[in-house]
Amino acid sequence: MKMFIPILEKIPEVKNPLKEPTFNEKLKWTAIVLVLYFIMGTIDIYTAGAQIPAIFEFWQTVTASRIGTLITLGIGPIVTAGIIMQLLVGSGIIKMDLSIPENRALFQSFQKFLSIILSFVEATLFVGAGAFGPLSPLLALIVIIQIAIGSIILIYLDEIVSKYGIGSGIGLFIAAGVSQTIFVGALGPEGYLWRFLGSLLQGAPNINYIAPIIGTILVFLMVVYAECLRVEIPLAHGRVKGAVARYPIKFIYVSNLPVILAAALFANVQLWGLALYKAGIPILGEFQNGMPVSGIAYYLSTPYGLQNVLADPLHAIIYMIAMIVACIFFGIFWVETTGLDPKSMAKRISSLGMAIKGFRRSEKAIEQRLKRYIPALTIMSSAFVGFLAAIANFIGALGGGTGVLLTVSIVYRVYEQLLKDKIEELHPIISKFLKRG
Repeated sequence: MKMFIPILEKIPEVKNPLKEPTFNEKLKWTAIVLVLYFIMGTIDIYTAGAQIPAIFEFWQTVTASRIGTLITLGIGPIVTAGIIMQLLVGSGIIKMDLSIPENRALFQSFQKFLSIILSFVEATLFVGAGAFGPLSPLLALIVIIQIAIGSIILIYLDEIVSKYGIGSGIGLFIAAGVSQTIFVGALGPEGYLWRFLGSLLQGAPNINYIAPIIGTILVFLMVVYAECLRVEIPLAHGRVKGAVARYPIKFIYVSNLPVILAAALFANVQLWGLALYKAGIPILGEFQNGMPVSGIAYYLSTPYGLQNVLADPLHAIIYMIAMIVACIFFGIFWVETTGLDPKSMAKRISSLGMAIKGFRRSEKAIEQRLKRYIPALTIMSSAFVGFLAAIANFIGALGGGTGVLLTVSIVYRVYEQLLKDKIEELHPIISKFLKRG
């Protein structure tokens, strides 16, 4: 990867802030990026009237995209680059110690470079797979350039949010896109709520109209409940006698990233499968009317709604198992590469002068204690979010079960981040304590 450093240095980047942005500044930048995202989602690309098949809707939920606009690819290239880099480093093909800041910076720079390349690759796949109908070679090239540029703009908007805003751009875009879908689906002119009320007034209530809304509410409650679960480890200050605290470890320790990566991986399998099938290479499965009907692409496609689940239970079982396994894999790697492993967390706690109550004050003792919780919670929480994502899809929640799961989790964590940022701004002493942790 060091061979690419001369190229990486020439790629434009968003500069780090000279000082920590204030709470209001973070809100301002987050709002600006969100508005730009929605504006890009209303700008149609030039396709000379080509009709876009509805079969590509599977791509929209997990990638925060709007097919036919500048954000046709959404965060697809960003997430796909992350998956590829995790697989390369996790398998040992690329040997990197990500605990070293220089290596971590190189890893992130190369991932951004790969995201830009994948913007053009995935744009080509979309056009080749027939997302915009039959196009002439010149028009196909024009479409590819348009949606690739739109994706590159999102890459930099994500970077702005990460450095100047609240949370991450990836989470912000997913939450914004799914929230819009839920609102329009439930309360729009043709929303399910109005359909159900209409059937109710006619004396023949149609449960199929209210089921998606109920499913969405159930997923919301399950995610919020799971986000509130945590294990608290009692701590004692090593120098101040009698000073005690509790170190909380959330049950959803892996956050929502494993689900994002797993869902994006499955979406890419279908996209590549369709493109290869049209090229006469059906190695990922066969397709009819653009939908997978056999092979890996079929079993990794989402059986959305109870009718589809009951029509092919084996498909639903294989999909759920694949989702859980993929989430566990990505969850374990994410914990190891983001400094949330027992060793890194023990170092943070020790640096605060804290020790686990009832144990001698040493970093090794803290690490051994954390090893009883973190590896198990990583696997359990990864499996749980994968299971919940699959169940949410089976229920038929508005915005897609996976989308609702991600949105609720993202919004909940943004809420926590808002509280933290506000506390840091109001109480400088607490701010220093939190930054040291």
